[in-house]
Amino acid sequence: MNLIFFLGFIMQNKLSKLITAAVLLPAANLSAGVFVITDDAQPAAKGDLEAHLNWESGIAKSHGGYVDTCAGLELAYGATETLEIGVSFDFAYEYANRHFARKTGTERLSDFNFTGISLGLKNQILDPEKAENPFGLAMVGGFGWSWAGADRSGAREIGFDLGLNFQKNLFSGDLILAFTPGVGFVTCYAKEEAVWEDNICYSLAAGASYQVAEGIRVGVEAVYEIDYSDKFDSARFYMGPNFCYEAENWWFTVCVAPQICASSDSENLQGGVDLENGVRMIAVAQFGFSF
Repeated sequence: MNLIFFLGFIMQNKLSKLITAAVLLPAANLSAGVFVITDDAQPAAKGDLEAHLNWESGIAKSHGGYVDTCAGLELAYGATETLEIGVSFDFAYEYANRHFARKTGTERLSDFNFTGISLGLKNQILDPEKAENPFGLAMVGGFGWSWAGADRSGAREIGFDLGLNFQKNLFSGDLILAFTPGVGFVTCYAKEEAVWEDNICYSLAAGASYQVAEGIRVGVEAVYEIDYSDKFDSARFYMGPNFCYEAENWWFTVCVAPQICASSDSENLQGGVDLENGVRMIAVAQFGFSF
């Protein structure tokens, strides 16, 4: 199963960090869709530069141990009062123990590699902190190019993404609600068939975050995503808790979301094991620093 990571977009006001569904930006692979990460839905302040270390792992335990990880080192810059530009250097790690390889008919894996680059844009339309606005709204988009896989094999993958971040602040910002519909497109070259293949992922992600103490937020996140190629491929629903801690100029956030339910086309079966449904949990984390 291909997994992705998310590029975060953070604004200068660190006390307003929140949960939101950030549209995916392509990394090594792009066919898994969108997930939610604790973050701020609005762009960085004009002239601010932020560094983000993003990490996402898909973990399967039902048929042995399997971990598919996408990670990225991102630099995000506030180009104007409402526009943020981000660039990320993407990495991938894939691990499968002997038991998982035997059950799925694949090889034992332990690979790490620099896989590609991603670019992202975020433009604020409505500021959620202004009383005259019913909610906050930001448009997000991304482009990604991958030239290698975790196993150092060559790859040719190009992806584009679009999404909207809706945000609502309640109780003076202590409670924040977020909702993000998104769509991602990817085209990649299949070496065995010597043809280009296309994939579309539709997603609906939502979350809530509450400030329990100064600098500490807890909440819940969920996402439903559907993959299509020339037909229906798979559908998945994840939901789990999140935690965020903020200091003066840095923050850390993490979410662990088990897979609640899933379905997939029978062609996804390998060795009698459904690899799509075999991924039972996704763990997402981000460490950020503002200059």
